[in-house]
Amino acid sequence: MTGGTIDDILAGNPDLGTLPSVFHRVEAAVNDPTSSFEAMSRAIETDSALTAKLLRIANSSLYNFPSRINSIDRAISIIGTQQLRDLVLAATIIRYFSHLPVAGVDMDSFWRHSIVTALLARSLAGARRETNVERFYVAGLLHDIGRLLMFMHLTTPSARILARRDERQCLLFQAEQEVLGVDHAELGGDLLRAWNLPRAFEEPVRHHHSPSLASQYPIETAVVHVADSIANALRLGTSGERYVPPINDETWIRIALPENMLEQVITYTDMHYQQVVDVFMA
Repeated sequence: MTGGTIDDILAGNPDLGTLPSVFHRVEAAVNDPTSSFEAMSRAIETDSALTAKLLRIANSSLYNFPSRINSIDRAISIIGTQQLRDLVLAATIIRYFSHLPVAGVDMDSFWRHSIVTALLARSLAGARRETNVERFYVAGLLHDIGRLLMFMHLTTPSARILARRDERQCLLFQAEQEVLGVDHAELGGDLLRAWNLPRAFEEPVRHHHSPSLASQYPIETAVVHVADSIANALRLGTSGERYVPPINDETWIRIALPENMLEQVITYTDMHYQQVVDVFMA
């Protein structure tokens, strides 16, 4: 049913099947071995609002550089091409969905939950000394994007899903599976596949409620799974979940961090949360 569902949604909204053009220009510059920082900068600077947002991110507490970054060239040289490409992806997707009417969804609360999950994923990845922690950040940011698709395009089933959740007092993704035969994680994974995004993003989104099924990116998926559970416990925003999805024991073992690290991870998230919300949701 998953394939049919995403096909139906994209047939009714063809624009949804294509990411904003600025991302494709940046992606092309990153993947071109003959390209330069300048080519990537020019691609970003065609979008003045995106340029301003990225400079605000580069100058935020997430990076805490000692001197101010005043150009995209400088941001790329310090943050890295892949990392900045991932931040472009995050910023363009939030902007795209933030302008769409989604009945029954508090978009401010939805993105706050997504940002908390992203920060937690980034912090967990940093504690593991992973390279390019931004890919964990973006996977966390996008983990519930399938839920927006449900509320936008499957309005009648979505009402039944919420009723089933309240009736059974179960996790929302379990109610989705019972009503639709598919949950938001699978639907989100299908959307990322339609966008031709790397599996490093698709798999953590698709399996953040079923981390044992991740075959190519088990660490990324495990980190997003844990981050989502902690984010729901913190209650800084919500995507509609009323309960806290339990952390899978095997998944916690997989990320190989001591339990006392959680306090440090949550402190890091608290420290950066409001500034990141202000930047991304401005």
